[in-house]
Amino acid sequence: MALVDGVPVLLSDVQLCEAGGLVPRGEGEDDASYRASVVEALIALELRWQDLASAGALERVAVDLDAAWRKVEKRAGGGEVLRQRLAGLGLAEPTLRELVRRAATVEAYAARRFAPFLRVTAEEVETVWQRRLASELAAQGVTAPSLDEVREQVEALIREEKLATEIERWTRELASRHQVVRYRR
Repeated sequence: MALVDGVPVLLSDVQLCEAGGLVPRGEGEDDASYRASVVEALIALELRWQDLASAGALERVAVDLDAAWRKVEKRAGGGEVLRQRLAGLGLAEPTLRELVRRAATVEAYAARRFAPFLRVTAEEVETVWQRRLASELAAQGVTAPSLDEVREQVEALIREEKLATEIERWTRELASRHQVVRYRR
């Protein structure tokens, strides 16, 4: 499916991601688009993983692998459902666990690296609340709670969006320094 500095992203990797629900499917996303999204997510994961490995950071990142695995099982509908799905595809659970380990490690590293610098201003909270959240609720005919009631959730949403933006920036920078070859079917 792709090569990232000579490291292959295989069809079996894509199938593992799909089976474990590691990449959320977009609303209304067809199978071909979803598969392309999964391939891009795996490319991004490999770029980030290689960056951490080359910096010697992998050993310094604390990760709760059991919690990460429980999330995968829950998204898949339970451990037994996941095992049956993997068996039906001829894929091994340890291989999915390794993929989950890598994703959880990169996620934990990114949160530790970027989150301390993400500041949310009162103006940002007010703007997001008025222009996005309250207006969406009003359009649905729902009375919005006061900003004071949901301020913490709005701040968390903004921090999450800022973190995603920083991770995407980091990934674009990595992609510009590494060779990525995508194979189209």
